[in-house]
Amino acid sequence: MIRQRIGSTFALVVLLFAFVGFGYKLANDPGSLFSQLLFFAITAGIIFLLFKFLTRNSVSSGSNSQYRKSVAQSKKMHAKRDQPPRRTEFKKKPVKTTKTPASNKVRPLRDRSKAPHLTVIEGKKGKKKKRAF
Repeated sequence: MIRQRIGSTFALVVLLFAFVGFGYKLANDPGSLFSQLLFFAITAGIIFLLFKFLTRNSVSSGSNSQYRKSVAQSKKMHAKRDQPPRRTEFKKKPVKTTKTPASNKVRPLRDRSKAPHLTVIEGKKGKKKKRAF
């Protein structure tokens, strides 16, 4: 609590000095003031454009690469699943005629917890959609 007050008091003092300095410079040497403001604006604009250009390329390529990797993995999984199994000819054995009761048959359980063809793509999960009620 005390740190917040010290920080806000310090910020107010700095802003007060800046305002006084701006007024003094405007009253005594306005040409120099405007040239300094112009230099500051140009420098800030160049830094902003460089930052924007550098971050734009890295962010978009990262999300696109994740998407491309996911698509490639999905295609690979579907290609494996869609291929017909190889058939080999075997000698046919005689079929036994003994029947087992239906209750004794055990069907193998499918493991539904694993879905290898699905991949999670990180994204903007916090953003809620606007919905009409």
